[in-house]
Formats: sequence, C-alpha cells, structure tokens
Amino acid sequence: MNEEQTKRLAEAAESLLQATTALDDARDAVNDRRFDSETERDRTTAATQMANRLENAGKRIDDAIHKGTIAAAALARPGAFQRYKDGAAAVQEGRGLGRAAPEQDGAANKRASGQQALARLEQALATAATIVFGE
Repeated sequence: MNEEQTKRLAEAAESLLQATTALDDARDAVNDRRFDSETERDRTTAATQMANRLENAGKRIDDAIHKGTIAAAALARPGAFQRYKDGAAAVQEGRGLGRAAPEQDGAANKRASGQQALARLEQALATAATIVFGE
C-alpha cells in the first residue's frame, strides 16, 4: 500500500469512527425518556432533538461511505461501488424517516419512526465499515 492509499484509508477510518459516535448519540435520542413525559413540550423537544441527531448521524455515515469508497477504489477492492449504492440508499431512507419523525401523530409514532430511521442508519454504517475494512 502506498502513501496515498494509506492516507485515504486513514481518512475513511476516522470518518467511520465519527459516524459511529454520531449514531450512538442518535440512539440515545431515540431512547430519550422525555418521549414518556406527561408534558407535550417535553415530547416535542425529544422528537426534534431525535430528528436532529438522526440527521447528523446520517450526514456522518454518508461522509464515511464516500471516503470509504474512494479508499476502496484506490485499493482496487471489488464490489465497493455496489456497497456504496446500497449504503447511500440506506442513508437516504434513514435520513428521510428521521426528518419525518417529528411530524408523526403521538409520541409513540414519533419514536417508532425514529427507530426505523435508526435501523436503516445502522445498516448503512455496517455497509460503510465493510467498505472501509473489507469483509
């Protein structure tokens, strides 16, 4: 592996770690106790914060997928482009579900939409990890 390949792979790995942290923050927001609050304001705040953290995680995962695909191309890893397409589709779907979550009726539906978004983003992160680290 030459210096350029090493640099690309290191950037992709760093981006993947940042995405993992962002996804952990989103997971915490999906499981926020304020969804169970008696106060509508608390539930609304929890839903908004969840949507923001899911969006941030989606952006970070998307970045990791892009950087990982570039590194994979530099390393001539087969199948990277298909994984890129799969991961990008999962990120797009997850971000869409996350953005729509606060608009759902009731705290349970907001949280359920956030959980669906989280599941898609977790799949995208797993795809990113495969792109970066191989199978």
